[in-house]
Amino acid sequence: MWVFSLPNKARLKEIAIWGGLASIAFPAIYGLCNHLASLQTNFYQAYFAWELDIPLIPWMIYPYMSLNALFLLAAFILKERAVKGYCLSLVISLFAAAIVFYFFPGELGFTRPDYVPGYNEIFQGMYAIDKPHNLFPSLHVTYSTLSAMAMIQQSHSKSFTLIMTIWIILIALSVILVHQHHIIDIVMGFILAIITYKYVYLKIVESSAIIKN
Repeated sequence: MWVFSLPNKARLKEIAIWGGLASIAFPAIYGLCNHLASLQTNFYQAYFAWELDIPLIPWMIYPYMSLNALFLLAAFILKERAVKGYCLSLVISLFAAAIVFYFFPGELGFTRPDYVPGYNEIFQGMYAIDKPHNLFPSLHVTYSTLSAMAMIQQSHSKSFTLIMTIWIILIALSVILVHQHHIIDIVMGFILAIITYKYVYLKIVESSAIIKN
């Protein structure tokens, strides 16, 4: 089944409104939590000692950054009534995570390298933007999982579901293999995504479908 379609005017309007809200909320809330955490002196460690032996795999930065491609892809798959549910899911999961970030700023167990051969500019840019305190839950995992689940729900395609599943696994692995997160962050990210998908995304999509019918 072909799952892609060009956004019509109605979908573009939804993307502009709700996508705009999500786009503004993320840097504002996430950035504020990052800043406030950087001012703290007490940080929480949530990782196993053996995790620190996991090697840095620089090329996994590409799956890590592919989250942005998921956001773009959603515009060509989600129908009008799903766009609102998807974007509000992102915003609500952000607020839920922000509460944890504020009260429990994390401490990254990995030491960020001063130089990453062949990938240094990418890593240094990432380090400049993202301080190592907004750790659990991993919003990278939450956002990518929410994106995949929403698009799978709209597509009804087994092959597309398989592609999305592999993609999300790669992103989940990437957050630890580029030393941005720990295992507990990934688990909490998945849990937050599932809860938000069930109680926000599906509720909004189902209620919109009832109103439309």
